Amino acid sequence: MISAWPQIKPEQQTKSQQQGKLMRNTISLMRQTCIAGFIGLCLSTAPVAATAQTQEVEIGIGGSNFLNLTYYYLLLPKVLGYWEEEGYDVDVFPISGSSEAVQQLSVNNLDFAQVNASVIVQSNTQHQLPIRSLVTTGAIDWGVAVQKDGDIKSVEDLKGKSIGIVSLSSGGIPLLNSLLQRNGIDPKSDVTLIATGVGAPAMIALQSDRVQALMYWGSALVGFQHAGLEIDVLRDPEWKDFPDFSLATSQKTIDEKPEMVEAIVRGVAKAMVFAAANPDCVRRIQWTNFPDTKPANLSDEEATRLDLALLDTQLSAQKRAVELNPDGYIAASSADALGKYQTFLKDTGLIATEVDPTSLVPGNSEIWAKANDFDHAAIEEQAKTCNFPA
Repeated sequence: MISAWPQIKPEQQTKSQQQGKLMRNTISLMRQTCIAGFIGLCLSTAPVAATAQTQEVEIGIGGSNFLNLTYYYLLLPKVLGYWEEEGYDVDVFPISGSSEAVQQLSVNNLDFAQVNASVIVQSNTQHQLPIRSLVTTGAIDWGVAVQKDGDIKSVEDLKGKSIGIVSLSSGGIPLLNSLLQRNGIDPKSDVTLIATGVGAPAMIALQSDRVQALMYWGSALVGFQHAGLEIDVLRDPEWKDFPDFSLATSQKTIDEKPEMVEAIVRGVAKAMVFAAANPDCVRRIQWTNFPDTKPANLSDEEATRLDLALLDTQLSAQKRAVELNPDGYIAASSADALGKYQTFLKDTGLIATEVDPTSLVPGNSEIWAKANDFDHAAIEEQAKTCNFPA
């Protein structure tokens, strides 16, 4: 079973105090970890002054301290003004794990959170938290990386080993646990999980034998390979049909601020269309606006090749996610797909009960209809023209 989360009591602090502490801790962490690396990213933390006409919105991204260009669906809407033109001043920042991000949602410290779908299911089934999946930005592409030509050839060989993962609250842990259990390994006693962070520290942990495997998402695995790490990747073939990283919010926010939810989802949808139309324009915009995101210690040609490979991996996951969506929407979440994933988690013993899958997504389907109702061709043309500073 997935372990219980520590409880956060809203009455312990006022909302503004909690938000201030969260932002200060995030900024402090980013300043400490903004080290040049092949996958590193440090966003500017200077706040944008809100005008009387704009409403402030906070989006936390669970699972990474580094937001590279594969997070285009949350970075582009701000840079290209998609949210601003609708009256929203949006702050996007990292939080250490999906579980923490959902906890912050549950006590109204965040408006939205980007989290793993497994944590959305867990929130509803085990903690009775009304967290809803708004947009599935990618189907599951996680895998367990092991040294090529090493001793580990199959999942069974992971017994008794140490496995690195970005954080011990990562939404990838349920997936890992299910993979281990299906292959006769007890996740609680037969393996050791070690938080190895993102990028170079994770690679070093594997190369130094501090860990013997790394459980990471697709673009991170591609980054490892482009940085020279020779790996094989172990996966459960069922994973590819399940939803993964998703933009979520609370039912309370949906009920009280449907127009805001619609606008934020529409910005994400536009960014998804933009990125699919011209990945290299995404790279150019990223390097211009967030220069610290450019892969370090590489020639421009090598850095371009790496970032486009990362984008290709994320766009492939996005394409599979879109295929799961109802009514052909670009930005939405499928109750049916989430229900199948929920059943998978229950069958593997990772959750004890199931809920009605329709309760995992907004009850108001008009949000998706309105959010996806924009000129897709105009966004595609904007991307193809790419009339932005080089």
